Amino acid sequence: MTHTLHRQGTYEELKEDFVVLVMSAKGFNDPGAAPKLGEALKIISKYGPVNIGDMTQGSMYRAGFRIKPVERLLKGGHDRSIYHGVFTDLEAVKKVVDELKAADLGMSVVISGLYDEVKNIIRPHTVNLFLGIWGKTELLPKHEEVLKICTMCGHQFVSRNLVMKLAQDVKRGRISPEEAAEVMASCCSCGIFNPVRAVKLVKQLVQKL
Repeated sequence: MTHTLHRQGTYEELKEDFVVLVMSAKGFNDPGAAPKLGEALKIISKYGPVNIGDMTQGSMYRAGFRIKPVERLLKGGHDRSIYHGVFTDLEAVKKVVDELKAADLGMSVVISGLYDEVKNIIRPHTVNLFLGIWGKTELLPKHEEVLKICTMCGHQFVSRNLVMKLAQDVKRGRISPEEAAEVMASCCSCGIFNPVRAVKLVKQLVQKL
């Protein structure tokens, strides 16, 4: 799964941005996987994720999911659900990984984050690396904060225009940075958007407008 791979930022910024993904393997162990995936989601939710979601249902910021999001995601879960949890603390990720190992659910687990950090908590089966942006880079957003925010949604449902509009609203005092981050997070269909980091980036962006 590479939709979590392209997050932009400095090394220090990305030390506060990790994604844990759990899924079944199509045609291999997906029949009857829903209860096991549900157990994985319960484990993920125990350690303070700043966002959770299912690629087929949306995130905890989706309308109707903000109250009891875990229960709602479990209710709508199925054998092909792909559950995500976003963390700002590597120690929390380590605890999640340790408990998932102990549970031995047989599901695939993907950890996205700085390789130097992640390799210390899990022995990877496969490693995918982001090698930068190629092509017409002059078409990228003018402000680096916009790109950092947009790439936290791997399916590009958080547009640069939305980010700029919300940043302008923050600058004018219409909404808070936290409210802006929640709007952005609600657009990310699978729940890998990091709203805590988005708040910091919005504040930095506002200073440039």
